[in-house]
Amino acid sequence: MDNAAAARHALPLEPIMDTARKEAGAGDFRDLSFVPALKQVLEIPGRLNFSADGLQTFQGNLVRALVNRLRYEADVAAHPEILEEDVSDPIVIIGLPRSGTTKLQRILSADPTVQKTHAWKMFNPAPLPGEKYGDPAPRIAWAQAMTSAVATINPDFNRIHEYEALEADETCYIPLANFDYPLQWVPTSCGTYLKWVRTVDRTSPISWLKRMLQYLQWQDGGRRGPWLTKNPAHTGEIAEVLQVFPNATFIMAERDIPITMASNIQMMWEIQRNSFVNLDPHVHGRGMLEYWSHELHRYLEQRRALGDRAKVVEASYRQILADPIGVARDAWKLHGLPWTKAGEGAMRGWERDNPAHKFGKFKYDLADFGLTAADVEKAFGDIAERWRGL
Repeated sequence: MDNAAAARHALPLEPIMDTARKEAGAGDFRDLSFVPALKQVLEIPGRLNFSADGLQTFQGNLVRALVNRLRYEADVAAHPEILEEDVSDPIVIIGLPRSGTTKLQRILSADPTVQKTHAWKMFNPAPLPGEKYGDPAPRIAWAQAMTSAVATINPDFNRIHEYEALEADETCYIPLANFDYPLQWVPTSCGTYLKWVRTVDRTSPISWLKRMLQYLQWQDGGRRGPWLTKNPAHTGEIAEVLQVFPNATFIMAERDIPITMASNIQMMWEIQRNSFVNLDPHVHGRGMLEYWSHELHRYLEQRRALGDRAKVVEASYRQILADPIGVARDAWKLHGLPWTKAGEGAMRGWERDNPAHKFGKFKYDLADFGLTAADVEKAFGDIAERWRGL
């Protein structure tokens, strides 16, 4: 589709903004600096073949992001002390998707000395209308309804990634709501958007994440310890994360790359296949390969440039499966966080109660997407050899 045709099919800005204003019940936007990026996102439907359900979900997510922004701005205007909350030292789990990051996040988040990024918080950082202070039940109910709907649409998805409102989940949903985040490409595969967003300063969406963590911490009554976060998209942006969170500690999950990418590509196929019409699995596979190899190369370059300024614990997939407590000990020590018997007991309890493959095993094969292990290794270069067998 040419640019003129794409523009004719883009979503209009003002109706989206008006819908958000009416739903938020919180006045008008105080800061419109996000609008140019939102316009880029609104052009995506004009370039892709969305299904009716996919377009509805896409538009709904944009409205929800705007509603949360409006409510946040209203609360900051009334409570400027929100911006004084200290969130400078998160423990950040990174690594390619499907490398053990979710298990690691959820085990480590069981320790009460860290702050947990519950799924319901990531979907709606701002309280819903009528929500009483200290009682987020309406947001939890919203998240439970959403996760139930996902399970209904694709009953097999829990084998890939269990959505649970009260569990820790990725923080990626928040920088996505700034509209200028490269990860937006992953669920949509819009090449025009990716070309544009790779020119954008990544501290912008990560700064939005900082503001939302401050907001959530304020809602919980203030600081109780460092945040424990996880976002595979941070893998290629550790330098930008450190600009925003100068005392961050990273845990880098490492796994045999052809296996990881086979699982990752299949996962994203399951997400996209209900959102688009006539997807080409070979195009999908090659796109995911380019995106994540680009991000991992970016990580390696930034890691070399940062040297000792980046505090990183490296954890192989095998270690995450066999000894996640050992990984946690290393991370707590590097961060300077005290190790407690209560925290260790909570981590072990989570692992005991959540055995691997409790929803069944997830099957994947590179060949389904026209790829081979050699294709993956060529895209990733030397790092694929170093991580072989991890």
